[in-house]
Amino acid sequence: MIFKEEFLSVKKAWVESLLYVVSFAFFLALLSQIRIPLPFTPVPLTLQTLGILFIGYYLGAKLGIISVLTYLTLGASGLPFFAGLKGGMLILSGPTGGYLLGFLAGVYLVGKAKELGWLNRWSQSLMVALLCHLLIYFFGLIWFWVGFSKFNSSLALRDLLVLTVIPFLPTDLLKSVIFVSFLSLHRKFRGQ
Repeated sequence: MIFKEEFLSVKKAWVESLLYVVSFAFFLALLSQIRIPLPFTPVPLTLQTLGILFIGYYLGAKLGIISVLTYLTLGASGLPFFAGLKGGMLILSGPTGGYLLGFLAGVYLVGKAKELGWLNRWSQSLMVALLCHLLIYFFGLIWFWVGFSKFNSSLALRDLLVLTVIPFLPTDLLKSVIFVSFLSLHRKFRGQ
């Protein structure tokens, strides 16, 4: 009887985890559609990185990575999960592919920070959110540089930063502040 109860408890926890993983993958797909195209870069402004912050916070490092992998897999398989209702492997191999892969590192960072208790103070939470964005920028910049160096080897670092990082700094700072403000309110209402 005890074995059966333990089995049912484990099965219930597994099903709940699966539902969270899939739900947050769809949440990220939804945030991907809120986008503003920029005329000077193929990388649009989106709310995806805000989603990465919340996925890491709510799911932790392990389930967060699984959720983002689910999002990437479904998008790569052709479902319209990526920005602009696009899907397919060409999106992953295109100019935004580095950012998409950087989501894995970003969600891991936020999830691990929560597990270690680094999201309990406003200043630490802001630092983690900003580091998450910088990590995603790093992947996006490297991917973009490798892809474009095939066509234009004289692209300067300044030009790369204008295409891949600088336009996104103000909105990503705002997303970080929104995330941290949400965490503060969340802690306040939970009495922590």
